[in-house]
Amino acid sequence: MNQTIAIDTETTGRDLRHSSRPFFVTIAYENGDQYYWDWDVDPETRIPQILARDVKEIAKHIRDADTLVLHNTKFDYAALLAADRGLVEYWDWDKVEDTLIASHILSSNTSHNLTDLTLKYLNIDILPHEKELQECCNEARRIVRSKYPDWRIAKEDDPELPSATGKLWANDMWLPKALAKHARYRSDHVYWTVLENYSNADSGATLALNTVFQRMLKERKLTAIYKTRLKVLRIGWLMEHHGITGSMDKLNQQTIEYGQESVNAATVCTTIASSLGCTLTLPKSGNNKSLGEFIFSPSGLNLPAVKKSKKTGAPSLDKECLDLYENMLPRRSKSLTFIRALKAKRKRDVAISYMESYKRFAIQIPGYDGYFRLHPSLNPTGTDTLRWSSSNPNEQNISKKEGFNLRYCFGPLPGREWYSIDAQNIELRLPSYESGEEEMIALFERPNDPPYFGSNHLLVSHILHKEKFEQCINEDGIVDGRIFKKKYASTLYQWVKNGNFAVTYGAMAESGTADRAYHIQGGQAMVEARFTKIKALNDKCIRHAQKYGYIETMPDKTVDPDRGYPLLCTRTEYGKIKPTVPLNYHIQGTAMWWTMKAMIRVQEQMDKWNKECGEERYRIALQVHDELVLDFPRSKVSPVEEAKTGGRKGNLWRGRKCQELMPLGGDDIGVPTPTSCEYHDDNWREGVTL
Repeated sequence: MNQTIAIDTETTGRDLRHSSRPFFVTIAYENGDQYYWDWDVDPETRIPQILARDVKEIAKHIRDADTLVLHNTKFDYAALLAADRGLVEYWDWDKVEDTLIASHILSSNTSHNLTDLTLKYLNIDILPHEKELQECCNEARRIVRSKYPDWRIAKEDDPELPSATGKLWANDMWLPKALAKHARYRSDHVYWTVLENYSNADSGATLALNTVFQRMLKERKLTAIYKTRLKVLRIGWLMEHHGITGSMDKLNQQTIEYGQESVNAATVCTTIASSLGCTLTLPKSGNNKSLGEFIFSPSGLNLPAVKKSKKTGAPSLDKECLDLYENMLPRRSKSLTFIRALKAKRKRDVAISYMESYKRFAIQIPGYDGYFRLHPSLNPTGTDTLRWSSSNPNEQNISKKEGFNLRYCFGPLPGREWYSIDAQNIELRLPSYESGEEEMIALFERPNDPPYFGSNHLLVSHILHKEKFEQCINEDGIVDGRIFKKKYASTLYQWVKNGNFAVTYGAMAESGTADRAYHIQGGQAMVEARFTKIKALNDKCIRHAQKYGYIETMPDKTVDPDRGYPLLCTRTEYGKIKPTVPLNYHIQGTAMWWTMKAMIRVQEQMDKWNKECGEERYRIALQVHDELVLDFPRSKVSPVEEAKTGGRKGNLWRGRKCQELMPLGGDDIGVPTPTSCEYHDDNWREGVTL
């Protein structure tokens, strides 16, 4: 008989790679039996006193179970491992069911919080247990602050609890019982059992949810898709566990550089304001009254309001508005110079805030002076599509955008080297091939042919600016789009580039989502008239989403040839599907399914190499959208030298092997998806294209 158990842990914080550890483990059985292990926490060190006999008992439950059910498996596994390696001695990832993964498949754009899921699917409200625990924790914290100042309760400035912000009580769930024991509260005091009631309710709810979810997945014929998605759990945990490495010297250097650039941009803004007789006080971030008055008042720049805040009704100065101003304002005008400087300042300020968060979570690496490691929390269900989110800190914001490239701070440790592999134009390829848009497909099939050289932006530039485009003749007398791109980099070409993706995903001129200058040119109508098959695909996606409420990714024939991953689409207050959503979700979701299959295949290859050498030497360091970064031990032969001499003297052949595996995801969905590969021996920003 199959024996299924649900496992849940409670910890002294979220930062398991810093100081946090589990102090409570609960296991629920289908017959109603529940077992729990509650460990005393030293109030001055926050270290749980884990008992060896408990470790053996928990490990035996895990070993004997046929199925392990968890809600956010990666976290609980990491917690058990952080407590004692013996707790996961018999862990088998193939036995795992995850209610977080299942809930996203069943309802992608709704809450995946265990409390909300229990109420929605089981009609059981476990929120009172959480509220009671919160009240007890906050009360206990107040008592401890006044009576036991030496006790180490959670604080926002604790370097060993970098995630401790907001709900600090959630880091001190051990505190009520510790206080009750220390102060010898009466045996029936709520502090003795409040955590037990809360945690045991969670494990019981997780088990019951799994029963409901497995039935629903089967009824909706989603089991095969769910089983495939489960494979990312171990991969995600490995990525979290090994983390991302970087140089503290480079991080400090880039922080100083961006700080100075922010000051320079601010000086440009205040100087322009002063030249118009205005005193401008810039905010540290966002907007303030001084900035708004200067931009919109007749005595200042006197710009028109292109959008207003829904909350306050005041003119907006968000990124979209600044982009619109940049395209609308006259060249060489004070207004344009001001807007560009304001954008530059904001970019630098945001980048600095990101880098400060990296420093807060950084762990110095023993034996590697000046190097650090980050262990972000990765969430494959953190968005409405299949795009991953991450936190503590957010690795998805390690951007390579112009003027905002934070990748210089990250790279391989001494003795290691990185290979980054990413898909080439996958979110343009998918709709082109799926719709059968011949002219777009030709771009991808002949990337070296003039005048477009594989560039969708140049093709659209030719459509919108035919006369100026055809004046761009190279020395061989041939029209060359690259000349157009260079000549009109900040005007015509930039406008086309800004509007291209929005129109591809069904943006409308009146929606405000596409670039206004693009629409002033009549761009959308001209592009839709030229690419009728992509427009038809977009219309088909909208009709499907309007009828069923969701859109699916392209089917993966190796998993389910008849259907893809369902993604619920946002509706307006009037019940209509937002027209910009369906094709966007369909394409972005498919691209991320492709990335998931790439991760699975590459990790399987890594497992083989690691088994051969007897240790985990080959790793996926991180995944950002459709790019994977691979961390290998440094070889004696550089990939450039290896490419010249051939053979397998270095790691180039391993990088090439992974590069060959990733495009197989394109075969799964019927679209060619080539990849590019770069080698990084020092940092992620600087590399050699292979």
